[in-house]
Amino acid sequence: MKRRLINSSNINRNGNADEDWCEVTDFLLDGWRSHLLILLVTLICYVNGLRGDFVHDDIPAITMNRDVLGHNPLSHVFLNDFWGTSMGDVNSHKSYRPLTTLTFR
Repeated sequence: MKRRLINSSNINRNGNADEDWCEVTDFLLDGWRSHLLILLVTLICYVNGLRGDFVHDDIPAITMNRDVLGHNPLSHVFLNDFWGTSMGDVNSHKSYRPLTTLTFR
């Protein structure tokens, strides 16, 4: 789809742009190119973290979580909080994120 920039010469008497000139030309935002642009920007932003160590709460949430390590049955991922503690436990943070936990498993 071709898009064109609106400029002052394309404005009709009513103050509206002519229909032929309504869409803005932008090579990067056309079809699959927009998806590629989003992917590239995302990779540029996050590539430096791919080889990084675990920090802050990553250690108890991932390296010490029995649900993530596979020491507990898979069903426990849906019964425990994000930290691997039973939801019924008084020490549970009640942060229920089973899909996130599954991505670490």
